[in-house]
Amino acid sequence: MNTYYHTLGLKPGASQDEIKKAYFKQVRQHSPESDPQQFQKIREAYEQLKKQQHRQELPVFPALTDPAAVQMMQQIQALRKEKNMILYRDTCEAAWHRFPGSLQFLYMLVMAQRKCQNTGKAVKNAELLASRDPQNKWFQKELAISYMERGFKNKSLSAFEKARGLGCRDTEFLLMYARVCKDNFCYEKGVEVLLEIIRKDTRWTRDDIHQLDSAYTMVFCMLYSYRKKYLAEILQCMQQHLARYSIYMKESAPALLSAAARMCTDLERNSKECTLFLQLLAFAEKIYHSDSERQIIKAAADSYYYQRIEESPQIGETIKRYLEIFHVLKDTDASYQKFVITDAELCMIEERDDTLKQAEIIKLESPPDYEKIAPFIRKLAHPETLPVLKDSLLKTYQDLEPLFPGGYYYHAYPQKKKKASGTPDSENPKAGPYTIHPKNPGRNDPCPCGSGKKYKHCCMKSQTPQSGGFHFYVQKDSP
Repeated sequence: MNTYYHTLGLKPGASQDEIKKAYFKQVRQHSPESDPQQFQKIREAYEQLKKQQHRQELPVFPALTDPAAVQMMQQIQALRKEKNMILYRDTCEAAWHRFPGSLQFLYMLVMAQRKCQNTGKAVKNAELLASRDPQNKWFQKELAISYMERGFKNKSLSAFEKARGLGCRDTEFLLMYARVCKDNFCYEKGVEVLLEIIRKDTRWTRDDIHQLDSAYTMVFCMLYSYRKKYLAEILQCMQQHLARYSIYMKESAPALLSAAARMCTDLERNSKECTLFLQLLAFAEKIYHSDSERQIIKAAADSYYYQRIEESPQIGETIKRYLEIFHVLKDTDASYQKFVITDAELCMIEERDDTLKQAEIIKLESPPDYEKIAPFIRKLAHPETLPVLKDSLLKTYQDLEPLFPGGYYYHAYPQKKKKASGTPDSENPKAGPYTIHPKNPGRNDPCPCGSGKKYKHCCMKSQTPQSGGFHFYVQKDSP
């Protein structure tokens, strides 16, 4: 790697801008026509260094001079490529004991021990490594990671903070640091660390875009209490990333849009954050065109509006239950859906005035949800048709309620259940109980009077004919 820097006339660790400037300078001096061999070296150096833009950076150690040390290093590198972790670890340990002056072997030993789950030994050697050069950001980073994997939350947080202060800024390190902040409930610090990733002026590749997705996912997990401070910027960055990497982020976009929606649910409708989120949704509609992609955008929008209603203290539980049918229960059994709808609509009739007021709030706050309830709200607005509507709903409800007990309507209005079941109605104390008359005897049946004669030859002539046989729920006169 150092050879590539030397080819471009740079010091190890140069920035991407410096690499690009050096490359064009060298190309002007060694063009393909005048010096094709040197141009090829320059081109190779530039391509290799450019690939390192998203890769984890590594420390630079002094070159090994002892042939035996060089041989052991070659053996270590071969074992690492072969993924023979046990022998890789043991060889690193042997090299460190033989060449205790070379911190490169101790550095590799720490990483090898963590790979082999020897986290206790890794911590011990990482502490030794960091003590040898306290200002080395790479050593401090390995100490932080070793603490984290060993489960030392407080120590790892302190070590990550120190490594960051020394200049560790690679994406993998920042993601680990953010996780440690989350584990220690240091949410604002975690958000600040993740914003370093989100703000990076870099070009993400298909292979590393998952790191950017992870940064957004984690930041939404820790952001809630700090939305006013950071959410607007995060939404703006998210729109820029969707614009640039829409193809790469197609799979992660639904979850990220839904997470962003949750952040905006209980904010003021006209707040900057809500405005930016709606702009983000509108932008997503422009860049995602297939039916499945548009369903993703619609689902995020519906989630945003529905959650706003769910969080609103101005909306009563009855309408919220009614909206659940369209958002939560849409895939349940059709009979059960019908029961829940009937249950909610009966409650809404009883709460008519409040329901109409709340519907106006929904119309303003959540137009998609208002469209779902609008047909019934229009019926509710005409009092002259309510008796017929209520009777129809009650008939359906009485048929379905035995199948799905626990409806809210009978729970909230128990007198309605008493009336339907034939028990005395507390609202009308003068009314007698509801009774069921037995079936009238047939013409040739024995007479109920006990005479032993057939009914047609005995009491039938003296009884008033009853039509229909069964007479259910006939109310007796009051005594």
